[in-house]
Amino acid sequence: MTTNDPVSRLVQAWAAFDESLRSGSGFDEPAYDALTAALRGCATAWARLEAVPRLGANVLVDIFPATEANAALYGGEAADRIVRAAYELHALAGRCVELPEGQG
Repeated sequence: MTTNDPVSRLVQAWAAFDESLRSGSGFDEPAYDALTAALRGCATAWARLEAVPRLGANVLVDIFPATEANAALYGGEAADRIVRAAYELHALAGRCVELPEGQG
């Protein structure tokens, strides 16, 4: 795995976004944008694969519950933005594992 492959980009983007929330630094828009771009990249890269890479699957499993849980560290609009992001990330994660047309 290199630093330029889809899984590496996803792991790095997720770590940066999650850390900004967990540390109390707030919602980091550039980190969020990098994460959504990485998820879109994985969806494209994995579209024809029979299985997704294990490390990528690990991030996909954690992305919604961890993001939603971080909302409890904040209040008001900040918490609302984090919850909205959790659902947006959940939808993008779903695109990473959707089956091709005609399967499933």
